[in-house]
Amino acid sequence: MTEFVHGHDPADDGRPSKSQRKRDVTALQKLGESLVELKPDQVERMGLPEDLAEAIRFYHSLKDKEARRRHLQFIGAVMRRIDPEPVRQALEALDQLRYQQAEDFHRLEEWRDALVAGDEGLLEEMVRRFGLDRHQVHQIVKAAAAEKAAGNPSKNGRNLFRLLRRGFELEGRQN
Repeated sequence: MTEFVHGHDPADDGRPSKSQRKRDVTALQKLGESLVELKPDQVERMGLPEDLAEAIRFYHSLKDKEARRRHLQFIGAVMRRIDPEPVRQALEALDQLRYQQAEDFHRLEEWRDALVAGDEGLLEEMVRRFGLDRHQVHQIVKAAAAEKAAGNPSKNGRNLFRLLRRGFELEGRQN
């Protein structure tokens, strides 16, 4: 006599459950959404397979919201035919780069604000570290402080920021 067993253990047939497959497809579609949010030059530098890169380019030509939604599903289908791990790693590297750029930007803002507030020790460090002309930096800092005190838009503060950024970028290229 055959015994009836309630339920079916998906592990018995070696395939993921339908729910797991749906989660995997949704994850690939979300990965595709991350790709379409990138700038075209970033997508080109990622070295994606041509059919995926073409699908992403075509997405940007679509204007209709529903057409874009359906095309994202198509991008998810294209993603199922490739190994998504290199794409995930490339997106992670881009996120790290953006995070580092934001950190650098905030550091430069802090330096600029400290210089305008009169931090002479930092002024000496910036001159030495970036090889700047001390007199020029001092003049810009002095003018930026005067603009700030008068409540005017800080043209010299922006100039100081650019000067610090240029030195910071040159230092980064040398290292």
